[in-house]
Amino acid sequence: MISKTSSCINARSTQETNPWIWDISWRIPIVATGYMLASMVAGWVLGRNVEWGQLGLSLLSGILIGLTLCPIAARMQGSRLRHIVVWGSILFFNTFSLMIEGAFYTLPHNPFLSMPILWIALTLFQSSVTAALISWLFAPNALSMTFTPLGKRVWYSWIWRFLLSAFSYLVFYFIFGALNYALVTKPYYETHVSGLGVPSPQIVLMAEMVRAPLIVLAIVPLILTLKMKKRWLAVLCGMILFVIGGVIPLLLNTALPDFLRFASAIEIFFQNFLTGVVAVALLGFALKSESLGK
Repeated sequence: MISKTSSCINARSTQETNPWIWDISWRIPIVATGYMLASMVAGWVLGRNVEWGQLGLSLLSGILIGLTLCPIAARMQGSRLRHIVVWGSILFFNTFSLMIEGAFYTLPHNPFLSMPILWIALTLFQSSVTAALISWLFAPNALSMTFTPLGKRVWYSWIWRFLLSAFSYLVFYFIFGALNYALVTKPYYETHVSGLGVPSPQIVLMAEMVRAPLIVLAIVPLILTLKMKKRWLAVLCGMILFVIGGVIPLLLNTALPDFLRFASAIEIFFQNFLTGVVAVALLGFALKSESLGK
């Protein structure tokens, strides 16, 4: 009886000590379920059969999305619309960029190319549903609007900084992609494992030139909204691009061999994480306390 009472007291004290963790933990499964249901609807529209294994992976992906984005949303000030734009951009542009890459790296041609408008619309639907749930459940203050105004820089400064951020992804893509191809993935592509193909270097360059701005654009609203030290914001944006644009797609793509997914995850980590760091360094602003310390 005494031990049971003491355990209850310990549990209560833990909850009182970490109210923020307890407050958000029950909401993440709701976001994950919404993501899974939106994926199910998109699959039905595309004529796919509902498979329980794939639904389980969608739910797990939703949990990863929740664990990655929801704690940040709980601390970020901004209107609910601002939250939807921030989280929707991260989800939509990362997924859209991957659809473009998949269209060129799979044999036969990816079904995205046969119905691009429908695929884009369904991706927007899934991203919007998930972003709306995050906003509804986690936006701490729907009335406050504390984001960085674009007028702090002249327009051409924004353009060259954005383009240089996108160019950095191309550099990281070809460096780490070539390294991974030489060490691991070459035999998989040459034998067309799971329908993989190797497009010409010109097509790869063209596809990645389209993807690079989309990947940077995914985190621009977050960079302009979230107020925190630049070095921490850089790490945060890098990890977001890695999880949303790397871990989750690889988790959902069960057709690839496990070792190939593991090697690709390492490659994507360096590509996306470093791109996030560069984007924050170029597009972000230092807090006043940081500026005074320099």
